[in-house]
Amino acid sequence: MKILRVLYYGAIYLPLIIIHPQSEQPDSIVIKEIGISELSEIINNRNGKGLLINIWATWCRPCEEEFPALVRLSDQYKDKIDVVGISIDYPDEVESKIYPFLNKYQVSFINYVNEEKDAEEFINFLNGEWSGAIPASFIYDSDGNQLEFMIGKKSFKEFEEAVLNYFN
Repeated sequence: MKILRVLYYGAIYLPLIIIHPQSEQPDSIVIKEIGISELSEIINNRNGKGLLINIWATWCRPCEEEFPALVRLSDQYKDKIDVVGISIDYPDEVESKIYPFLNKYQVSFINYVNEEKDAEEFINFLNGEWSGAIPASFIYDSDGNQLEFMIGKKSFKEFEEAVLNYFN
């Protein structure tokens, strides 16, 4: 009797699970792969606004801890600075890891996943003094000049002070 019940409910609910996956991506979050040439384009075409690029990963606890501060910064200072996130997770983890992570924090700023195969080239492009440790944030002026880079988890106050220091 138990076997029949399991088969019966399995036949009803299994198709629903397959048709409606739990990690469905929201329409507002779009993640594209990005390499150095596309990143250079974003940095150099600022349309009069500053830029904060944050390098993060879903497996990085300090990255996750600082993410609410980045969301708040983006929402509060969107007239002064664009916030862009770049995940260093693997591009094939967008559906399984990156979308759920961004959805959890209701991220409103643009995010990419790094497709650059040469990690050293990616690191040196952003800043030759950067070791590659994450989280890392890079602040650029409206002309694409790097003003500051910050390593390690930062608070909203630290991000806010940097933004107001350069864009007030």
